[in-house]
Amino acid sequence: MKNAPCLPLQQHPDFGAALARLGTPFDYVNLPGAAPVLRIRRFGVNFSARGPIWDCATSPDAQIDALRCAKITLLNDESTCPATLHRAGFRQVMTPAHVAELDLTGTAAGRIARMHGKWRNTWRKAQKSPLRVDIARFDPVRHGWLLAADLAQQRAKRYRALPHAILHSYRAANPDGAVVLTARAERQPVAAMLFLLHAPVATYHIGWNGHTGRSHAAHHLLLMQAADHFAARGVIRLDLGTVDTETAPGLARFKIGSGAQVRPLGGTWLRLPGYNRH
Repeated sequence: MKNAPCLPLQQHPDFGAALARLGTPFDYVNLPGAAPVLRIRRFGVNFSARGPIWDCATSPDAQIDALRCAKITLLNDESTCPATLHRAGFRQVMTPAHVAELDLTGTAAGRIARMHGKWRNTWRKAQKSPLRVDIARFDPVRHGWLLAADLAQQRAKRYRALPHAILHSYRAANPDGAVVLTARAERQPVAAMLFLLHAPVATYHIGWNGHTGRSHAAHHLLLMQAADHFAARGVIRLDLGTVDTETAPGLARFKIGSGAQVRPLGGTWLRLPGYNRH
């Protein structure tokens, strides 16, 4: 697993398999010097999220030539240099988001050392709490309560996430690819985290925390148990998703405090016909 390319979820073949089961129109674009780029076609627009993933040896000129030939209209770029995208005929329409990534390649002691002090102290207290954690493959019946809780918190907090149909399809295409960690108090679930595996990376997908879970810092406990569990399975990185210090500062502090590194993505770019810079 450690020798597999580190593709983000949106570019991984397992995600493509889930899209195929849903009947979503997509294909792969073979760019010289990059991993195949998953491209979705919606409303006449060819869209690619979190790509391309370039080989380290691919020069900027080679990237420009490849992008000019690719039939991609809208690109949520992973890490291409802005000057390269400009010269390939793209214009930026949204500034880069930032993602938090937790390195799992070292030891558990190393991960603990990278935690921020306050976060580490809270985690140690959570370890002494009465909570017990179980780890299981996602089951739509067994974990139906988590999906209901997720929809309720989306309504309460007024945000939208990927539809649950994606999760169900991902689990159907990859039975071992969706994993739920549940914290329980007296056998009752009080918090949970759901991750999607796309070797050699795992991505945080859904989380819920009730009053009892929050009082015992359940998510601190769950995240570090997830890190240990996935590291033992050969996963080398946990993608904790975007970091937004303006609209979700508490969640941003939680991700950063865990020791995750914050990395900017490449922004969103639109390709206009006839727009090329040389």
